[in-house]
Amino acid sequence: MASAAAMRFLILTTVLLSGIAQGAADKPVVIPKGETVTGLCVGVHDGDSMTLLIATPEGKRQSKIRMDAIDAPELGQPFSNRSKKTLSDMVFDKQCTVESLGPDKYSRTIGRVSVAGRDVNAAMLEAGMAWHFAKYDTWQSMADRHEAARRAGKGLWADPKPIPPWEWRKMGKEERNPYREAAGVK
Repeated sequence: MASAAAMRFLILTTVLLSGIAQGAADKPVVIPKGETVTGLCVGVHDGDSMTLLIATPEGKRQSKIRMDAIDAPELGQPFSNRSKKTLSDMVFDKQCTVESLGPDKYSRTIGRVSVAGRDVNAAMLEAGMAWHFAKYDTWQSMADRHEAARRAGKGLWADPKPIPPWEWRKMGKEERNPYREAAGVK
């Protein structure tokens, strides 16, 4: 018969290993660069990121997607709620196809997203709900969509001085407050 200490060790080891296995199953799947997958959108975080439920050999798993070529207003930034709603209307509870460009530093899949053949990344620019993220994208067609929405005053371009998200992220809370208050953002 095993000692009480040995039994505790065995039980603890079993619990830890099952937790590790469960944790791996819960960890979002990063879609390898060059692969295209289709899955159901089960969550929209903001105007440029979402969660898909995709089929894997281990069963259905979540994959966090960061949309390529665009940068939408940060949560709490003016137009962030409208941007998120616009993306949600396009993708939530719909089958989305993602062409993976590989992972970002947060282990999200960078991807081009389409729904029923519509390029959602481009549609967000056309609606004026995101900036072209030229730092990471050189497609002239995306820059042209950004510029057309800006000239037309669509979406966030209705604001006389919209602040790009990459600049917003650098600002301190005190710097952000006047913009948030003017936009009615809490």
